[in-house]
Amino acid sequence: MQVNFRKEILEIEDARIIYRNFEGVASKYNREGDRNFAVIIPNDEIKDQLLEAGWNVKIKPARDEDDTPFMFIPVKVKFNNGRGPAVYVKSGEKVTKLSEETIGMLDEIDIQSVDLDIRPYDWEVNDKTGRTAYLQAINVIQNIDRFGDVYTQEGKI
Repeated sequence: MQVNFRKEILEIEDARIIYRNFEGVASKYNREGDRNFAVIIPNDEIKDQLLEAGWNVKIKPARDEDDTPFMFIPVKVKFNNGRGPAVYVKSGEKVTKLSEETIGMLDEIDIQSVDLDIRPYDWEVNDKTGRTAYLQAINVIQNIDRFGDVYTQEGKI
């Protein structure tokens, strides 16, 4: 994973994402309509860079003494008045731009790699401050099986 800062935008190459809820399905951990996911932070060096830049890195203690802590950044996905993040999925040779109606497919596909841009929203409420991460753009490369690859190349998918 590589992290770059361009102005206020956090650019991440080769990210691993977890807790995918692009559809916004209600669950024990999520309200209906809240679309979100998390980006795994693989090491202390990147964690320190992000914390120094003001990002909200969640750290869960290691389960065993030999393990490292589990670190991630929660990211919200918002669509307002038809506007939202730029979302692209590459399946074989075909690239599809997803919309608010189709972004939920990211919850189910087998992901090979992810590059994404995250924009910050700095807030202050009742003398408390923080930073919320919002998805600005994402490029997902789908890991497809050999049959899907053949059909995609033939233009049937």
